Amino acid sequence: METAFSRINIVEFYDRVIAGLKDEHDIRSLCYLMLNKLSILDAEESSRRLDAIAECLRTILSTKLKDNAVKQEIEKQEEAVKGALRISLQLNNAIPGASSGLVAQGSQHQTWRTYWEWIEKDFQESIRAARAETTRSD
Repeated sequence: METAFSRINIVEFYDRVIAGLKDEHDIRSLCYLMLNKLSILDAEESSRRLDAIAECLRTILSTKLKDNAVKQEIEKQEEAVKGALRISLQLNNAIPGASSGLVAQGSQHQTWRTYWEWIEKDFQESIRAARAETTRSD
């Protein structure tokens, strides 16, 4: 992505990455990696896309498996949740102020702020673990 970034139509590329967040597990995992890199390479476009990303991530985190789900489905969902929380944390760190509303004007990032408040409340332990993991890897 870094070598071809200047030749990529970033708007169309971001559209595909966000669509990939709604796809199956393997595609979603690749999209998490791309979002991580895009938050560094193009923080401005990442900021514009935060609300759409938040909607996709909320869907992933809200997914409830059936009572008769097999072990493989449970593991995939757990991995999807971890990935969604890690990328949420990365985006929140890459675009400071989006979750607090300091740099947002009007309704910009409102969906993201609502999403961030929700995960901080409902996924508090998981966010703390993701922060610790990020700190260890730095």
